[in-house]
Amino acid sequence: MLYLEGTGEDMRNILRTWRLTASIGGLLLTAQAGYSAAQQPNVEEIVKKSVAVNDASWKAAPNYSYNEQDVSMKLDDSGGVVSKQQKMYRVLMINGSPYNELIRLDGEPLSVTQKAQEQSKLKAEVKRRNHETKSATQARIEKYKSGRAEEHLLMTQMTSAFHFKYAGEEVVRGHTCYVLDALPKPDYQPPVEKARVLTGMNGRMWIDKATYNWVRVTAKVIKPVEFGYFIAKVRPGTQFELNQDPIEGNVWLPVHFSQAVNARVLGFYGIRTREEEHYSGYRRAETALLTGAQEAGR
Repeated sequence: MLYLEGTGEDMRNILRTWRLTASIGGLLLTAQAGYSAAQQPNVEEIVKKSVAVNDASWKAAPNYSYNEQDVSMKLDDSGGVVSKQQKMYRVLMINGSPYNELIRLDGEPLSVTQKAQEQSKLKAEVKRRNHETKSATQARIEKYKSGRAEEHLLMTQMTSAFHFKYAGEEVVRGHTCYVLDALPKPDYQPPVEKARVLTGMNGRMWIDKATYNWVRVTAKVIKPVEFGYFIAKVRPGTQFELNQDPIEGNVWLPVHFSQAVNARVLGFYGIRTREEEHYSGYRRAETALLTGAQEAGR
């Protein structure tokens, strides 16, 4: 399958799968291998514990609705902004899968007319999902789960893709963290196309010492990686950063994700973009849906 053929949207979709929708933090930390017993602290034990707690957060993510602010920028070759679009959504979990309700556009509240249109769409979607057939409900939910499973499949490849090295401790947003550097294994053979990008990346992650949750993850492409029978190439300059915070109990979810893409398709079509995503207002999906349905019905 040629994931990067044709447009930059396919490229961005590949990069977005690096993130857990509750979590791209797992991208570089689900590795388990290659640690020296002499290292202090025990890196293997840190990774083992962090994998367990962060996997639990990933599984808990569908229980929450939230606000998501997306900022998309197209860049020129020097990194200057050519165009910029900003949208803010209220993401509601409705009967097993998410629905995005637009609430702000280019930093401004919606007009009265736009707001009424969005609330009408929400009301219609709630009604449709409440009255759809059992098979339709199952198909919709399975499609959503399939996307998450694809992310998880990519993450499981980290178990054989990276070596980890202890790099010290730092305080990040009030959390005292273990710092680990991730370096690609030279003999790693990706079994699926999307995992190929791992062969050209390294990264750093900050793990909360008290809970073993991921506080920050950064990664960057350090050498060109080709996709789709050489149709596209991801190049140095492609990088991302994820930040997570505690939401409820020991559930940690993303609060900020950024990615910069530097790629070339068919040897001449350049793609340079930057995207920022900010997450806030996490609440239990049942409460969010009730509120959304009430507002849509006004």
